This record gives sequence, C-alpha cells and structure tokens, in this order.
Amino acid sequence: MSQSDLSPTSPGLGASFAESSCPANDSANSLVVEHVPPQIRHLVCENCWRSVFSAEFFQMAWKPTPELDYSVPSNFFSYETPTWRQMQRQRRQHWIKFRHQCQWCKLLCRFIKRCYLVFEKVRQPPKNKKYHLDMKFRQDRWNVVDLFLFVEEGWSCIFRIHTTEDDPAARSFVAREVLLDVDSTMTYNLIQKRIDECSHHEHCPPPQRVYLPTRVIDCAVLERPRVFVNQGIELHELYVALSYVWGESQPNCTTTKNLDSYIEGIPLTNIPKTIMDAIMVTHKLGVRYLWVDSFCIVQDSEDDKAREIAQIRRIIRNAYVTIVAACAETVRDGFLHDRRPAVRELIIDEGSLPFHCPDGSIGTMHLRRRRYPPPNREPRPLCPPEPINERAWCLEERVLSPRKLIYATHTLLYECQAIHDNINGAPNFVELCDPEQIPRLPDHIFLPPPATPDSDPLADNEMETAWYNMLTLYTPRTLTHSRDRLVALSGIAEQFHRFWLQSGFFAGLWEHQLPGALLWKSSGGEECCSRPDGYRAPSWSWASIDGEVNLLSCGSDGILCSIIHCDVTPARPINPFGAVKVGGSLVLDTVLQPAVWYPASERENLFTVAHAQSDPSKWPESYYSQGCIGLVHSDAVEPVSEESGCVCVSLAFVRQALNYAFGLVLIPATTNTGENDYLVFRRVGLFESHFRHNPIIEEWLNGKHQHIKII
Repeated sequence: MSQSDLSPTSPGLGASFAESSCPANDSANSLVVEHVPPQIRHLVCENCWRSVFSAEFFQMAWKPTPELDYSVPSNFFSYETPTWRQMQRQRRQHWIKFRHQCQWCKLLCRFIKRCYLVFEKVRQPPKNKKYHLDMKFRQDRWNVVDLFLFVEEGWSCIFRIHTTEDDPAARSFVAREVLLDVDSTMTYNLIQKRIDECSHHEHCPPPQRVYLPTRVIDCAVLERPRVFVNQGIELHELYVALSYVWGESQPNCTTTKNLDSYIEGIPLTNIPKTIMDAIMVTHKLGVRYLWVDSFCIVQDSEDDKAREIAQIRRIIRNAYVTIVAACAETVRDGFLHDRRPAVRELIIDEGSLPFHCPDGSIGTMHLRRRRYPPPNREPRPLCPPEPINERAWCLEERVLSPRKLIYATHTLLYECQAIHDNINGAPNFVELCDPEQIPRLPDHIFLPPPATPDSDPLADNEMETAWYNMLTLYTPRTLTHSRDRLVALSGIAEQFHRFWLQSGFFAGLWEHQLPGALLWKSSGGEECCSRPDGYRAPSWSWASIDGEVNLLSCGSDGILCSIIHCDVTPARPINPFGAVKVGGSLVLDTVLQPAVWYPASERENLFTVAHAQSDPSKWPESYYSQGCIGLVHSDAVEPVSEESGCVCVSLAFVRQALNYAFGLVLIPATTNTGENDYLVFRRVGLFESHFRHNPIIEEWLNGKHQHIKII
C-alpha cells in the first residue's frame, strides 16, 4: 500500500450512509446459516461476526457493480468500526482463543495504521477514535471481483478477491489463486485441458502428428534421454519445442564429435537444468520427442546450422506445444521451481474472510493486495521483464508457435491465438506487462493463404500492421552474434511471405512497402545506435544498425520518389530471408538537394549550404528565417569535421504528409559515379522538414528528379 494506492475519496463519503450502518446485536441477524464450519466461523471475532459479517447485513453489501459511482450512496455499504483500542483488544482475545488474529480486525488495523503513517506522518492512530467505513464489491469486465474500502478521512484501498475451486464461494468469485506449483499432477491436467480446448478454437490449428525435424531428443526414458535422428524413415509424431535463453555457452551441446554417442544416450550430467526440465515436462505430457536447438543442431557445423535454421519456422509452427522458459536467465536456471517466493515479492496476503453466498451457504474469500515499496523509498520494478523477452531469437519461437506454455516468474501461462491466460484462469494481482506488448501474429497467418482473399483490405491492413509490430518488438532485443540480426527474424519473414508471395524481401524490407519502408529511424534515445564491425546490410536497411528502430507509416500517399531497381543477394540460398552478401544496392528516382548537418547541435539541425557558410555569431534565434530546413534523426554515430562540427549531406525526398516532408540523409559513398553515371551514396539518417511557410522546402519539392544509387 502506498500513497498512490491509498487514494483520497470524496470528502464525507461515508457520512451520507449512516442509516445503513449495521447494528451489533443478534436480532439484526435474521438470516441464520444453519451450519457454519468452525474454520470459517473462527476467521473473525465475535463482534465482527455479529456486525459486518452477519448474514443479513453482509448480503446487503454483496451487490457487485461494474463501475463505482461515488455520487450514488446505494453503491456503498457502511458501518462504524469499534475504537482503535477495541479492535486491538479483539485481535488479542481472538489470538488467545484460536491462535490466530481476527482477520477483519487485522486487515482494518493494518490499513488504518498505514494511512496514518503515509498521510498524517504518525505511527499510532488515536486510541479512542471510531472509523466510519464504506465498502463495496466491484466486478470488472472479466468478472473478477474487488473489494473497495473507504474510510471517512478520504482514504481508500482495493483488495482483489479469489477463492478455491471447491469452495461454495466459487459460484460468486471466478478468480482463483495463481498456480504456484507448476510441476504438479493438477498442472499437467490443466495443460492437457487447455490444449484440448485449443483444438476447437476457430483460429487455432489443431495439433497433428507431423514429419519430425531432422533431430529430436527422445524423452521416453527420463534416466537416459537420447538424440533421435529422423533420417530415411517417414516418421510422423507429436513433438514439443523449447524456447529459452542460453545466457552462457553450452560446452556439452551436440557436435560432430559427440553426435554418435548422444544417439546412444546423453549423460544427465551433460544436460543443463532448463533443458532437463523441458525433458521432464515433455515426458509428463505423454509426448516422446522434444526439439532443443543446442542438442538438435550440430553446433560446430555451419552447413548444418544453415539448413536447420532455415527450418525453424516449420519446426516451431508444427510443434504440439512450445515450452517458453521465460523466467530462466541462463540455461542452468531451470523453470519448474516453486513460485511462492516470487509471488511474495508481488503481492501481500491480507488473509481470508467468511463469505455469505447468495444461496444461503457460506464460503471463504481470500484477499490480496499489490505490494508497494515503503514510504519515502525509491520504487523498484515489481516484476522486471522476463529474460526471454530481451532475446531476439526467442521472438520468432514465441509468435510462430500456435500453442505456448509460458513458465513466467509468477506462474504458468497458456497462450494460443485465442487466449493469453494463467493456466488455471487466475487473474494476476499486478499488471505484469502491457497487453499491447504481447507478441502476436494475425489469426489468419496460421491458416492456409486462401482463407484471406487478396481483395480483403482489412486483412491486408492487419498484415501490414503486424509486420511493423514485429519489427518494433524485435529490434530492441539483443543478440550474442550481431551478424544474426536478419537471420533471427527470417522465420517470421518467411511466414509473412506465404501471404506476400509476389513481394521480394530485401534485407529486412518488403518490396511492396517500398519506398515508404525506407522511412525508419533509430530510437535509441539519448544514446545513438551503433553500426556492426562488419557488413550486415545496405545502409538503407534498418538491419544495418544495432538497436531499436521505429518505422514511420509506410502508406502510398504523398510519395515523392520511386524505386528503379533493388538488388540484394542472400548469403545462403537455402535461407532467402536471412543474412545477405556484401553489395546490396538501391536505385532511387528522387529530388536530391544539398544541405549541412550539425550532428553535435542539441536538435541536430539541418541548414542550407548558404546559411552554413555565414558567420555563426550573426545567426539570430529565428532559425527558419536564416535557413534552418529541418531536423535529422541520425542512424548511428558519424564522423564530423573537427573544425566546423558539421557534415555536408544530400537530402533525398521520399514522402510528404500534412505539412512535413520526410527523406533520407545521405553522404557520398565514393568520389566516382556508379553504373549508368549514378551518384553513389550511403545513408546516415532520416530527416523531417516542416515546409509550411518555408519557401526553401516548397521550392525543393518541385525540383528536378534524378537517379541515385544508395549502398
């Protein structure tokens, strides 16, 4: 509970509900439950049982509403608490009698004391003060119920309610405790139930026995897993795939030297914990085979790696289910551990309370509250990002699999095209991620291409948006080997190509999206992105730099140039969507204008050549009247003139939208012209110019077109 959690409410909120206050005598309790299990009855003290937890007045409060309206008194149930001294005494007496405190008195005392500490800066509330309390159950759009408490001083707190499946209260509360034991028999039953349900989802392809990958791990005998080579036999079986973070080298992975011995059996001491856990899960699911890159790809053979990486899309796409070891930072960590320590870092257990069900039975409701840092202490992330979400290779394994078991920090989740949910349907007590950041491909990408007619503009737009979303999620992720920038995305690109069969793929850019797709920019914040040591892609491709990249909208409106020719050659023909050879180029028909760029300036301004040649001491603050023509988003750190701090550049205009013009910032790649006497350039950034009331830009936009080559 923090100051943000203990939010003030309308002044005097509870005062208008005094007529609803609950009396503390037995005559008020006209609804008598015939039998109350002692373990439920003893959750609260005698005074609480006769007042707020009496059947009659408790059911007055049980009217969950979709929204809270503070202006409607009937939205709240009110009563007056005993004094602070009396509540403390009731807690002690209950402890003496039952060896645990009254759960309601305990909750209220903790809540009120915390409020005084946060808002009044005092440690102890007044001993003889009573508190007017307003309470209300609220139901959200997922039917999860929260309990809202409001105290007369304007303090409030929210508790999330759940119960167990076999409790009478389960008919009123859909929420369950998050699954903490992810390796129990119940867990595997839940997994099987989810997969069975998934086979009936409209947009989820059902699991099928398919032709096995080249190599898989045979998990039939847990004490002696072995590499199985599917060669020369038409074996169609179910198999599981593993997506995980290496985090370190794997000295015992499959190589040309140990492959034959691993076919006989892999020593358990050679199998890291994460992979051993995956073998265990596969075995308990009743599936015999598991695909893991480090044991199913010969790691010291470049040819084998090239062949198998080219098959990644099919391997992941056809898996019965993919195990996503999201919480494991390294291959040694594993993912089947108990989640209780992690959950204790996220939430506070506020105890269990009696619940009078609408049908007259009585059950138990469990209250949880989000954990906040102590007052005046620097906040820390409640749940840091899962390690797997920071790795580039893991994105395609996540989005290409139609079914995922995500072993997260706090519990186990199931994900398919229809759902993303905790395995037992329990809600999270804290927001662990932005739902928009959950990697997901369009539904129809998992179905045969004819399911999406070429003439369907909505489907086309969804595919375009999905591709840009993939790049937004992919580019910030890290790679052990920078050269894999395109290779680690090739499986996703190949999947998209099934729907864009007529479109070429040029070092990360689709032919049908050009020239608009050239308008990408580095989004590394204050730190400029870097370029790889060796050649990885042409400078006009986002793959030519490291780090996060944002793409401007690549619609066809306002295009100012055209593509004459694009030439990119895959490094390996077996993977046309992966690495490319040196020498990729693009011939552009565009308006080209000279300018001067000052990378060291605060806003990286662009100026006309004439303005840059004038005396800087005479520049007034009004840049536009003196030749400032726009701003540059640099791709990476570029060398500048030590004397002037500027770079002479050429601007290639690509698109105009509203009152802005966008294009590429280029520098000469060579002093000689290329083929057909084209000027040859290298991209160093993206520029934007506001050309309204700027006659220079308006004049340039009407300039003569010419052909240039960008490498």
